[in-house]
Amino acid sequence: MNRFLKRFEPPKVALALLLVCGASALHTSQAQGLYNGKGGLVALSDSVRYVRGDVENAGELDLTRTDGLAANRLFIDEGSLLNTGTFTAAHSTVVLMGLTPHVLSLNGATLYHLRLDNPAGTTLGSEASVTASLRLATGNLLTTNAYSLRLESSARLFGPGPAGTEDDNHYVKGSLVQQQAVRGTETVSFGNMGFGLNPNGQALTLTVDRRTGLNQPNYSYAQSPAFVGKQGIDRIWRLSTADERNPTKAVKLSLSWLADNDHGLDFGGALAQVWQSTDQGRTWVKAGEPQPALARTVAVATTELNAWYTVSLNSIPAVAPLAQTLFSGTARSSDAILTWSTTTKPSNGWYVIERSTDQQKWQEISRQVVASQRWSPAASTAIDKDASQLGATLFYRLRQLDTEGNSQLSKVLAVRFAGSMVFKLEAYPVPLQEYLTLDLMTSGTGPVQIDLYDMAGRVLIHREETAAAGASRFQLDVRALASGVYTLQARQGDQRVTRLLKRD
Repeated sequence: MNRFLKRFEPPKVALALLLVCGASALHTSQAQGLYNGKGGLVALSDSVRYVRGDVENAGELDLTRTDGLAANRLFIDEGSLLNTGTFTAAHSTVVLMGLTPHVLSLNGATLYHLRLDNPAGTTLGSEASVTASLRLATGNLLTTNAYSLRLESSARLFGPGPAGTEDDNHYVKGSLVQQQAVRGTETVSFGNMGFGLNPNGQALTLTVDRRTGLNQPNYSYAQSPAFVGKQGIDRIWRLSTADERNPTKAVKLSLSWLADNDHGLDFGGALAQVWQSTDQGRTWVKAGEPQPALARTVAVATTELNAWYTVSLNSIPAVAPLAQTLFSGTARSSDAILTWSTTTKPSNGWYVIERSTDQQKWQEISRQVVASQRWSPAASTAIDKDASQLGATLFYRLRQLDTEGNSQLSKVLAVRFAGSMVFKLEAYPVPLQEYLTLDLMTSGTGPVQIDLYDMAGRVLIHREETAAAGASRFQLDVRALASGVYTLQARQGDQRVTRLLKRD
């Protein structure tokens, strides 16, 4: 026991380890992991604990906080969380971090807050539940087709996208399940997982099993001769009620997906069709009318809540060039100003501005109804706020989309911004443990200088690294630092950022 504590050197006031029954096999490996054998009890009370390596529990691992004290936080760096015993994690936070793939195997146990901060991704090795929040800071969570991750009714999924949504590089691939009891006349979001339900004044209890991102037929995507192209997006929502009763009045479903789930379908060039299956995907029928889905969001009214739902194309008309149109863009500070005018007025539809950083993936940023447009000599305008934070050069195109799904595109134009606009730094865990992880965001490739100062201004740690444009990660060994307050500074060219750090 003393050897274990000496190797980890935890803050004395932060960690309480309690071993009972005289049968604990608690020890560390060379990677400084943590193992609790059968019959052992490890209890962390009011602690911030950092483990570099696997955490394996075959006995009882208790992260329950002491009443009135701060919640426990367990940081697992470069390791997996493997549980075959009793795992109690009320009001605590577990963070899987590092640069190597992780496995999360809880064998039915429940976590309170779970944060995944490992770009290589995390694989779910058993059934698991999250009570409060699942936060995808970096990387994906892969459940495969063998297991599901369940969000309890009040839990939410958070990603780095707008309003905390998932994005193409940070989402749950596989099966994500949540059950909610809903009532009233407002749309209720299910765990921020791309599904919403407006119960139309009725009281309903619905379970949603969202399966996506695995590219597996009849599991994460549907295939049917009725579909254009014979397949749908790589996302299926499987709905069920506890008593298999359907609502007496139509309810409204909202379905959203990611560009990574398009499955080769172009929703900018055609309308989308929602499909429904009541026989586990063997046959599919249309639900609702075709609708625009360039923003990858559709809605449908239905009385069937014991069914599968997915989305496909309604038709694939040819994309014609957008003739007799002037389309231009300029940089104004950090914003892109986009203007266009036409010599003829379409009869219906929308003008859509799309943006890309690489001319491969396009994102809709503005949509204006044709009927509201003004024609010569005035030009219509859209502003892409703070666009320069995405890159020094961005690409835009104008799409005219009519209600029949016909689409016309302008030529692609490039908007170039002067100077670097992004330089950000995140440092954790704080208070300091054995290693400090630095997540750096830069707009360009180049040398970065990292310095750690004490309160007297003396440089205690100095590192020079080369950071690629975008996200980079570094680690500092801070085991030798005494208790106190420190200043961390990162510099690249004439840009710098400073963070205050503390060790208890």
